[in-house]
Amino acid sequence: MSVRFAMENFERFKERGLRSYREGDFREARYSLLKAAEYLFQVAAKSEGKLKEVRKEKASSLLKMAKKIDPEAPPKKRRGAKMTDSKDEEDGEAPFETVEKPDVSFADVAGLENVKEEIRIKLIYPTLHPEKADRYRIRKGGGLLLYGPPGTGKTLMARAIAGEIEAAFFTVKPSEVMSKWVGEAEKNVEALFHTARQHPLSIIFVDEIEALIPKRRTSQSSVMQRVVPQFLAELEGFHSSEENALLFIGATNEPWSLDPAVLRPGRFDERVYVGLPDAEARQKILEIHLRGRPLSEDVNLGDLAQRMEGYSGADIRNVCEKAAAAAFLVAVKGEEAPPISAEYLQTAIGESPPSVSVKDLKKFESFGKNSPQPTGGGSSSGAN
Repeated sequence: MSVRFAMENFERFKERGLRSYREGDFREARYSLLKAAEYLFQVAAKSEGKLKEVRKEKASSLLKMAKKIDPEAPPKKRRGAKMTDSKDEEDGEAPFETVEKPDVSFADVAGLENVKEEIRIKLIYPTLHPEKADRYRIRKGGGLLLYGPPGTGKTLMARAIAGEIEAAFFTVKPSEVMSKWVGEAEKNVEALFHTARQHPLSIIFVDEIEALIPKRRTSQSSVMQRVVPQFLAELEGFHSSEENALLFIGATNEPWSLDPAVLRPGRFDERVYVGLPDAEARQKILEIHLRGRPLSEDVNLGDLAQRMEGYSGADIRNVCEKAAAAAFLVAVKGEEAPPISAEYLQTAIGESPPSVSVKDLKKFESFGKNSPQPTGGGSSSGAN
């Protein structure tokens, strides 16, 4: 793992942990801050001199902060999938709740046509053409692993899938499944799949799936030694009946950290690389993030897309935000409000190099050689 990759993950988890703490989601806060500390310790190990000591000290501070947080403290009520308390479970209420249907669809995702087609084959086409699906023995649902660098749109793709079809959508964080109480985590996994099976058509989405199904030989957690087999058992037996369809989507920036057993047939049937966008997808991403903003006539999105080879969807979004902020700053200083010109965008590109290194891309390429699935010919408009 490169230092840059580890630093990006450290910043991401630290920000998420602090935000979750402020919002009163103590389970998520503890989990994210522990992950942030873990990544910073990795960075410190590859650092030298005073910088090494500073990073180790900061990582230790985060670790202490995380350990002081009680994950069982009552969280603030929020939208999204969540665990209910023990009283709810005793009363027989569903331990997981669906979220509202996302307001995005495949039309909002640039490129990734192979991923979209795979979803259509697994859920949409069999539902629309049940007799033909039965004739060819095509099963509805299954497992889909989306893997690739950060910022290429794996999370957005999952949301678009839910927005594309009328399905119950469960988005679950690893911290919502894990529990410090012995036996609880396995029950949470079982409850999640049980609840999803109650719907005719449902999707379970777990981001950072490697946190729930890590390689058991490298995990020192006794809880994980029980959770991983429980997940594998659920995945092995969750293929759809004639009445129900369940799609399980896992997303990860670290596919090599997954337990190898989960990649066997019958679990994640399809492993799809969500890579960096090609030129056509980059241009569409630019269009999405510049839409509705004043744009100068000298802006050629095709030329900009060619220049931004190697940029992720999130990188491109950041460039658009920077260029818009620069024009906005001129406007608020009392000068004539300028449109976003080619110069603003080119300056933003120069100040924002690609976040994904060649070394990291080679690591994904190496993993992909052992996963002979179609690869993503583009990317989304930028997210995780």
